[in-house]
Amino acid sequence: MTNPITLKKSVIVAGHPRSGTSLVCQLVETAGVHFPSDFEGDEYNQGGYYEMSLSKEVSKLLMKEAMTETNTEKMNEVVRRLNKERGWSGLKLVRVPALFFYRHIAEQLKMVGVFRDPANVKASLFKRGIAEFPVSWTKNANALIAAYENIDQSILVSYESLLEEANHVYHGFEKIGLDVDNSIIDSDQQTQKNSRVFVGAEEEKLYERLKRLERESCSKSGSRWHQFRA
Repeated sequence: MTNPITLKKSVIVAGHPRSGTSLVCQLVETAGVHFPSDFEGDEYNQGGYYEMSLSKEVSKLLMKEAMTETNTEKMNEVVRRLNKERGWSGLKLVRVPALFFYRHIAEQLKMVGVFRDPANVKASLFKRGIAEFPVSWTKNANALIAAYENIDQSILVSYESLLEEANHVYHGFEKIGLDVDNSIIDSDQQTQKNSRVFVGAEEEKLYERLKRLERESCSKSGSRWHQFRA
């Protein structure tokens, strides 16, 4: 039987596609975290995608079948590559529920959850010819909240706050021990804003909750979300 390998020191950046995950990876990289990647940049992500092809495959498999023998072996390959990094390694996940499989094997783990106005996410996906991502925005957003509830060193940040260079966001990075360089932020790279694409009431409500949790998570005096009543 194959046992999972311990993930030593890693920062996971998680969020729905087109939510600003690559931008956050760029920021986290300035704090000395290295993201093994197999994908270069393009017109949509000029700085690169910060993803491993194997980890993308493993996320799909884990969410479909969990820790089977084959999936554990493949996950171990991802972990070995991450553990080769000196210091903290970085892993980007756009299938957010897969994050919990890594949490269970992690020795030291930090998480930056990234979210964005769902209307702009949908519009940006349409612009790329993607009608719908296999994991819905709602499921990914709820998984971000669950991750924040269960990972001590975790924050939630919005794409909008990043582009505005909001002070509370950088307090949040400091809170989890990441000294990032916000000078790399370039608001001109924004691909979609003020979209009038329709989103449902549930998505709007969830987006508002995420924004409240962003403030809480990035506050130096804020308590954990699950200690508050909704």
